[in-house]
Amino acid sequence: MTDFSKVINYIEETLCGSFGVPGCDIQIMRAHEVLFRKTFGTRDYAGETPVSGNELYFLYSCTKVMTCTAALQLVERGVLGLDDPVSRWIPAYENVFLLCDDERKAPENTMTVRHLFTMTAGLDYDMQKEPILCAAGENPEAGTVEMVASFAKSPLCFEPGERFQYSLCHDVLAAVVEAASGVKFSEYLKQNILEPLGITRTGFELTDPDALMAQFECYEPGRIREFGVKNEFKLSENYESGGAGLISCVEDYSLFADALANGGVGATGKRILRPETIDLMRSEQLSAFTKDPAFSCAAGPGYGYGLGVRTMIDRSQGQRSPIGEFGWDGAAGAYIMIDPENQLSIFFAMHVRGWPSLIGCGHAPIRDLTYEALGL
Repeated sequence: MTDFSKVINYIEETLCGSFGVPGCDIQIMRAHEVLFRKTFGTRDYAGETPVSGNELYFLYSCTKVMTCTAALQLVERGVLGLDDPVSRWIPAYENVFLLCDDERKAPENTMTVRHLFTMTAGLDYDMQKEPILCAAGENPEAGTVEMVASFAKSPLCFEPGERFQYSLCHDVLAAVVEAASGVKFSEYLKQNILEPLGITRTGFELTDPDALMAQFECYEPGRIREFGVKNEFKLSENYESGGAGLISCVEDYSLFADALANGGVGATGKRILRPETIDLMRSEQLSAFTKDPAFSCAAGPGYGYGLGVRTMIDRSQGQRSPIGEFGWDGAAGAYIMIDPENQLSIFFAMHVRGWPSLIGCGHAPIRDLTYEALGL
């Protein structure tokens, strides 16, 4: 039996002990088998109720991995092309512009779906811009495509393809999936990912408020406080953020990670992606076409950026996972790690906003201690 005691000690003594993470949950799977599952700490502000493993979490940017999977399914089927102009699917993007000496200027490069995947479209993460606020104010029940169209009313930060900038690109990608598939984004996920994998408690609406893990924030290094039940990435009543909108539990999202770690086939035997598409997803992209491949990763050094995911490209600092291990993390500390070479996946969840100021690259030891435990 595999000994995960070092993983347990790290989470108990360092994350929960030294850093003060109130509570968290982790599941490690290999070849559809749960190797390790454990909860830590408490789930409420009073610190009285132990984490049970049944909690729901705002995944925030861990949503991005599923959004990119959905879009790549459409690429596999020939419905969507990586080099399709975004405007083919969201007509408002025909009019994207740059500002040059206060004059509107059409970009020289066409914004493509590939630019959305790779965060090189020229967008930013400012959700307080006037066109976005106006769109939500004029129609509080606006849907995903309508809200995403409002992003095109603000100037781009740079030419599409010029450089990496973390942004609302994957929100736009979700709208592209909706437009290309002809069904609401959440319904697309349900039909093509969630139901095939037997995932039942994941979606964009909080259907069980009592199960939601209390959310905290690190407001200065080493100190946390209550944050409340809110997700500011929900821009309108019916908006489904492909970049930060999903609510899920550890058991559910582990099934998704496990499928990607096993050639796109879930424990149910249903396939969601082909192995060659997963290889494309985890292939480093930025060096191929960007002028400034600026990229930083909260999961630690050694990573580049693929089609919407971090991907291991350099193990020179002693990283235990292989080249091509991939995934992402979320604003409240969720962490998804996928290793197709070893059919291994990790999903870890906590609920602390601003966590990099609290734990730094605190997920990397979970990764490396897992490989140590498995002798990999």
